[in-house]
Amino acid sequence: MSPFSWPVLIGTLLVSSPALYAAQVSGTLSPDVALVRLLICMAGVWLVCAIVASLVEGAVTSNKVAAAAEEAALAALADDTAVLPVVPDDLSSDAA
Repeated sequence: MSPFSWPVLIGTLLVSSPALYAAQVSGTLSPDVALVRLLICMAGVWLVCAIVASLVEGAVTSNKVAAAAEEAALAALADDTAVLPVVPDDLSSDAA
């Protein structure tokens, strides 16, 4: 995920909005300190978004693999010419 993607930018503005308000509206914070806080918030939000995107991507990939395996199993069951393994009726004769 890019640090300049829209979820990161919107999250950064939401998290750093108190510092931006203090710098621009109330004047209780200098603009350079607000900018440093904005950049720190951007790094934190980017890290959190990247972790969440990685977890979601892994879940989607595993769901696709499971769906493909299920589809292959259903296709094998529907195919009348599929070769099924032969299981002997009496396994005790092999052991003796």
